[in-house]
Amino acid sequence: MTRSVKSNAMDQSKQEDVPRELVFSKMERLIREMQNPETGVPVRSQKLFLTSIPCAFMGYDLVEWLMDRLDIEDIAEAIHIANILCQHGYFFPVNDTKFALKDDSTLYRFQTPYFWPSNHQPDNTDYAIFLMKRTLKNKQKHGLEDYEQEALARLKKLLCHKWEFVCMQAEEQVNLAKERKKTDKIVLDSQEKAYWLVQRPPPGIFSCLERSPIANKQTTKKAKTKEELKKRVEFFKQYICKPRTRLRQVLESLILRCKEYADFDPFISGAQPSNPWISDDTTLWHLNNDLVETPTEKRVKRWTISLEELLADPTGVVEFEVYLRKEYSYENIRFWKAVQGLKRGSQTGIADRVKDIYEEFLAAGAPCEVNLDSKTVEVTQELMRSPSRYTFDAAQEHVFSLMKKDSYARFLRSDHYKNLIRNAQQTAQKKKFFNFGASTRKKSSPAAGTSKRRNSGSHMTNSTVDLSLTRQPSVERPFTGKHSHSTSDLQDLETPSDKLSCSRLSSPSVSRDRVNDTVRSTLQVPRGSQRMEHSSSSLDETSSNLSLAVPRRTRNLVAPWELED
Repeated sequence: MTRSVKSNAMDQSKQEDVPRELVFSKMERLIREMQNPETGVPVRSQKLFLTSIPCAFMGYDLVEWLMDRLDIEDIAEAIHIANILCQHGYFFPVNDTKFALKDDSTLYRFQTPYFWPSNHQPDNTDYAIFLMKRTLKNKQKHGLEDYEQEALARLKKLLCHKWEFVCMQAEEQVNLAKERKKTDKIVLDSQEKAYWLVQRPPPGIFSCLERSPIANKQTTKKAKTKEELKKRVEFFKQYICKPRTRLRQVLESLILRCKEYADFDPFISGAQPSNPWISDDTTLWHLNNDLVETPTEKRVKRWTISLEELLADPTGVVEFEVYLRKEYSYENIRFWKAVQGLKRGSQTGIADRVKDIYEEFLAAGAPCEVNLDSKTVEVTQELMRSPSRYTFDAAQEHVFSLMKKDSYARFLRSDHYKNLIRNAQQTAQKKKFFNFGASTRKKSSPAAGTSKRRNSGSHMTNSTVDLSLTRQPSVERPFTGKHSHSTSDLQDLETPSDKLSCSRLSSPSVSRDRVNDTVRSTLQVPRGSQRMEHSSSSLDETSSNLSLAVPRRTRNLVAPWELED
């Protein structure tokens, strides 16, 4: 007994050191309001068939209380809050092991404050005593499950040094329980069993009280000295003075970059001539190999985005080298490639390669000496004392800026680049559209001296053109019914009035009609917003009177009766 008292005192002292979680305080405040005998959830003895269940309440009573107390309109939210309280073990179902609330007449029971999860954290000894107590009771009512028997056997090996104490504690608690009333005994047994179902749940069931196996170490912060505080102040001053890039500027640059690359992205613009991601055609890969004799048009145009894009393409580097040889500045690209090889090469022999690059490009009287300023030369010579793969970074950056500002701009304007564009492979497939209104039948040319066309140099828009209609020899020709804009039968159209003012002239492309010898009509096409006047004489009774439509983009307008067979 003295050992148990000491161990409990030590456990309580440890638990007092652990800070109380705020979430438990909020939930326990709400649970105390629920257990108020006047304004709380109604708790009473419930009858289930012929059995009387003491100290129980129904699920829908708790849901209604939460909705009234917390001003909740949605019933699903109230059920969610009740489930959280149930999973933490503040109340539990009487005849079920699943800790979930149902909005029905299912019976639940409040947990005693001694078993609330915020009071203490149980250990293996407490769990072993609880399992031993159940083995000493009636096996039909208090029998152990399979996972509990395995846990008991494991704890017996783990706590072998104090197993006698565990058995003695279990016997004493069983004897004390016999002196209680039957109702109190039933309630206490159910509360204790529910407590251990929350603390040590069955396999496969999640417990919201599970904590991290690594304890939170609360270490006291050491007082900082004046020197440390001064260093920290200096650091913050430098940090404040550092330039910042606003998120808006970053987004704008990203949008501009996406627009630049949209035409060259195979997923956005479509891979030409075929998409190898969805087909077995690998033509795109062959056209875009590292080195090709004739690059595609898209590939050549992509070099105009930036010098980085040009140098990232092996074919672009070759073409750029060819141009720089003509410009007598080939040493710049050679130096840039040598430094890139130094950065990406192996670690062995770096000192020798640094020396070779310096003697070839940077030393006085070097065979391929590059043009550097004095400051860059001093920095490079300082880094040559401890050679590494990054010795020539400053010199490479200076040479790159020279190529970008001078050579690259002249390359894009040169005849060499224009020839590359002119001779590039055309991989883009032109889209085909249906030419509505275009007749597939070839028209025969009219006989000489029998037709009067308007001048080919005049355009229909913004001009005034006189169209003279002359009568052809009266020959019966069958009406085909075809039209440039529709396939309807034109013989059913009604005869328009003599003085007709219209904004659109409709002329059949294949119709053949006889015209009276004395008939001449003059059509004036308006200039700008002038009103168009159409005067015509009466046609022959046997001819079809049709409204003529002249398209705006037609350059050479030919009357249908001027055509020959």
